[in-house]
Amino acid sequence: MSPPERTIHPERPYPPRPVPAGMSEPALIQLTERAADHVRSFLADRPEMPPLRLRVVRTHCMGGRGHAYDLRVAEDRFEQDIRAESRGVTFLVDPESARLVRGIELDFVQAEFSSGFALNNPNAVGKCPCGHHDLFA
Repeated sequence: MSPPERTIHPERPYPPRPVPAGMSEPALIQLTERAADHVRSFLADRPEMPPLRLRVVRTHCMGGRGHAYDLRVAEDRFEQDIRAESRGVTFLVDPESARLVRGIELDFVQAEFSSGFALNNPNAVGKCPCGHHDLFA
């Protein structure tokens, strides 16, 4: 007997993921010291450090199964936002994205011709063929 097919509804694009036992909200996002230094340096001209917003967004890869990350300065705060802090940097994450990023590590990498944030998400089950987007079960 084959397992039942899982339906993903457009109004609820991600199946709920349980919070791993013993994992607290501060473990939602782990920032490396190098990434924290970059964020502080980038936002140094602001009177106070604003929170960053981390979202998971669907892409067109793999018929809409690929997911990318959107990291930016939070312009708005919403009641349902989950607040997490790592190395003195505050993050706001919507509940749907939080289910997918729990335990994610953000690093900042510099190469000869490029630099940027590198995200290591333990919840991803793979990458799409282009190698840029995460896949989730």
